[in-house]
Amino acid sequence: MTRYSGRAAAWAARLFAVVTLAMLLVGLVLNGTGLFAGDGDYEVQVFQVVTFLPLICYCAAIWLIARAFGALARGEAAEMIVARLLVRVGACLFAGGVLRVFGEPWLIRLFLDRPWPFANFDIAAVSLAFVGLLLILLAGPLREAARMRADLDGIL
Repeated sequence: MTRYSGRAAAWAARLFAVVTLAMLLVGLVLNGTGLFAGDGDYEVQVFQVVTFLPLICYCAAIWLIARAFGALARGEAAEMIVARLLVRVGACLFAGGVLRVFGEPWLIRLFLDRPWPFANFDIAAVSLAFVGLLLILLAGPLREAARMRADLDGIL
């Protein structure tokens, strides 16, 4: 009977996250460069670059998760890793959601100098932004619990 290895599972999860990130980046680069769209005018290029910005935040969140899996595989304390991860991933999700809802329309208005809505009320982006805020708020109690556990371990 094989024994469950936390390190093997963490490395497998890290590999999965890195492969997912690589596939996502290849797709974004192919879409963002316009290789398949042909020659586009300035307006099309602005749209491609501006809509690419929130995706950078989401890719950063995936990369941070992959790094956390690597830290778990090295045997670092899970409580502190998860607390740091919650703050960082939460910030990335919040920034991506805000960029999608408010940043895209304002940047398009700025670069194209034409009427455009003040916000894109995309429910998925709004939900991701609020999930990001929730993750940031959950990190505080988790960090405090990790400190208390370390104090209790020091006493015992």
